[in-house]
Amino acid sequence: MENLSQRQQEILDFIEQHIRIQGHSPSFREIAAKFDIAVSTVQDHIEALIKKKLLKKAPKHSRSFQVPLKENRIPIFAAAKAGSPGFVDEQPVDHLSIEGTLGLKSGDMGVYVKGDSMYDAGITDGSVVFFRRADYVKESDIIVARVDDGVTIKRFSRQGKRIVLKPENAQYKPIIADPEVQSFDVIGKVICVVKNFASLKPVSRSGRGRGIVETGSKRMS
Repeated sequence: MENLSQRQQEILDFIEQHIRIQGHSPSFREIAAKFDIAVSTVQDHIEALIKKKLLKKAPKHSRSFQVPLKENRIPIFAAAKAGSPGFVDEQPVDHLSIEGTLGLKSGDMGVYVKGDSMYDAGITDGSVVFFRRADYVKESDIIVARVDDGVTIKRFSRQGKRIVLKPENAQYKPIIADPEVQSFDVIGKVICVVKNFASLKPVSRSGRGRGIVETGSKRMS
């Protein structure tokens, strides 16, 4: 892969995450607003990324982009802080190559964990949880979920129309979510947990520190 400037990498990360979350690429104006730069500057960076074959124009949409399927890195995110939905900056803080690693595939994501409410399920403080988008989750699946403005990792259950997010630590109480009055979204289904992420030699190009997701029910961060 050709070398990228810091700004080009930031824009590429932003586009990748926007596509994963929103289902489409951001506009030039959205990118410009995100990084407080001119639209013409965004156009220059986009053209550079296209020339380096890291982006391609979407058919029939001259200002929409796609990330080539050859992308083979798993993004690892900081979790949302209290009061902020989604992931911090909506950009990954680390990357991990998926070639022959953990059965991961393109489109999977990871998030750093803080807290011990899922301790009995082997999800410990400081570990990295990898998850996959899922249209359907069943009873007892461990999921990454967004409830209102917090992100948490819990075991999924239903109680009538309500969602019960169960911890795996007797010191914590379940989170009860009512989709009719609360914002609730399953971000993904947990597929594996890595307790010593440093041993996997992550490919990190963000230069930022590790983020966290709080697994406890007292505070979702």
